[in-house]
Amino acid sequence: MNKQILLCVETNKKARTDYQYIVATIKRFYQNNRKIIYKPIFLDSKTKYNAKDKIKEISNHIKEFPGETSVIYFIDVDDYDISYETKVLYDSIKAYCDKNEYDFVFFTKDVEDVYWGKQVNNIEKVKKVEEFKRKQLMNEIDESCLRVDEHKIHCSNILNILDKYWGRK
Repeated sequence: MNKQILLCVETNKKARTDYQYIVATIKRFYQNNRKIIYKPIFLDSKTKYNAKDKIKEISNHIKEFPGETSVIYFIDVDDYDISYETKVLYDSIKAYCDKNEYDFVFFTKDVEDVYWGKQVNNIEKVKKVEEFKRKQLMNEIDESCLRVDEHKIHCSNILNILDKYWGRK
């Protein structure tokens, strides 16, 4: 049976930055499985995690797909540790995912911080992801930084979640 995985990312459809790092991770660590179809849902901002149009988009993908569908949210931690507003938003997204039985991937502080070891200015994000792919920097990423359970600088739980769906190489 085929499986569909919806990858909900903070970025927009034009930039596609977060999604490209996620795809690079899938390609490096997991076997290609033709029974798994994955598609991005571009949230445009983490604040739109439960926007009506995004909920409808997810729902439509689920209805149109004949097999099983899973949903994964990919969210930057940002300044969670020092900003009350960010912590409230982050905790709300996590609770929303738990309520809907969606998986939840975090990036500490953000996706670029995990894959580059530093944060990147917004205007440079598209250029940096292109450089990341061109130089095949995914091969230099320390796997242990992608397999944490708690927020840790330059780290994510992405492999812990993706291991549920794909077989490792």
